[in-house]
Amino acid sequence: MLVVGGAGYIGSTVTFRLLSNTNMKVRVVDKLMYGGQSTFPFFALEDRFEMVAGDIRTLDLDKLLQGVDYVVNFAALVGEHICKKYPEDAQQINEDACLKLAAACERNGIKRFVFASTCSNYGKTEDYVDETAPVAALSLYAQTKINVEQALMNKFPKLNCTVLRFATIYGLACRVRFDLLVHEFIREAWEKKSIEIYGPDGWRPFLHVDDAARAVVMTFEQSDTLPAKVLLNVGADDQNFQKETLGKLIQERLKCELQLNYKAVDKRSYKVNFAKIRNLLGFTAIHSPAVSVDQICSGLESGLITTQQLEESVNVAADDPIRKDTRTLAEINAAKMKARL
Repeated sequence: MLVVGGAGYIGSTVTFRLLSNTNMKVRVVDKLMYGGQSTFPFFALEDRFEMVAGDIRTLDLDKLLQGVDYVVNFAALVGEHICKKYPEDAQQINEDACLKLAAACERNGIKRFVFASTCSNYGKTEDYVDETAPVAALSLYAQTKINVEQALMNKFPKLNCTVLRFATIYGLACRVRFDLLVHEFIREAWEKKSIEIYGPDGWRPFLHVDDAARAVVMTFEQSDTLPAKVLLNVGADDQNFQKETLGKLIQERLKCELQLNYKAVDKRSYKVNFAKIRNLLGFTAIHSPAVSVDQICSGLESGLITTQQLEESVNVAADDPIRKDTRTLAEINAAKMKARL
C-alpha cells in the first residue's frame, strides 16, 4: 500500500488505521511541508512501515510503485487560501502530479487508485445533492480536484479508480489543522473570545478525520466488489449543519461572543447526500462534532493544545492578506483576462 501525502492530517490518520486494523505493509511518501512528526510512532512497526521523504512532482514514480498493489493520494495544497497564495504549485501538485501518478499506477498494474477529493466541488446548492449532481468550482482548489476527477473517470481505461469526495474534516489527529471550519471557530473563540461567522446560514457537511480514514480503509478492503470506476461522497447525512449551528455549539462550550454577519455572502453552501457510500460499503460515521468540540476545548483548557500549536497548525496564517481575497475562481480569471488586455 502506498499512501501519498501520508504525513498530513488525513494521510497520517489513514496510515495509522492501515497499520492498526489491517495486515498491509504501508509505504508513505510525503514532501514534509508541515514536518513528519505524525509518522514517528509508525517506525516501531519496521517490518510493515516504510517512509519516503520526497516531492511527488520529482520522484521516480515507477520506482516508488515497486511492490505496491494499492495507492491513495492525499498530496495537495489543501484549501482555497493556500491555492490562491501558490496557484502554480497548486496546479502542479493537485492536478498535474496526480495525473502523472495515475498514469504510473496504470502502467504498473496497480489494483486500485483512490483519489482524495472534496464535497466543496458542489459549490452552492439549495437542495441535498448526490454524486450525480453537477459540480461548480468556486475556487482553484475545487477546480483542480474536479479536473482530476473527470480524468480518472474518463481516461486510464486499465486503472480501477475510486474518487472520495470528503465532507469538511474535523477532529484531533497525529497532525492536526486549525484552519478547517470547526477548528477555526474554536481557535477564534479561544484566542479572541468571539466568533464572527460570515454567511451563517450557509450549509456544510462534516466528517471526523478518523471516519474519513475508516472510509479509505473500507474502500481498499472491499476493492474487489467495487465498480472499476466509482465516485463516492464521504460523510454522514446527519452531519450537514449550517455554520451558525456549529458556532452556537462552540459558543455554549467556551462561553464566547457570537457575531453573525449576514451581509457577507457565503459563496459556498451545500448539503450532501451520503446514501451511496452507506449502501455500497456499509460506511457510517461513528464520531460527532459535539464530542470533538468538547475534546478540543478540553485540550486547550488543560494545556494539551498550546497557543503555538494553534498558530502553527494552519496552512495559511490568520493575518495573511490572501484571506481577505473573497473572489471566486471565475472572478479571479476574469481579472487576469482584463489585465492582459
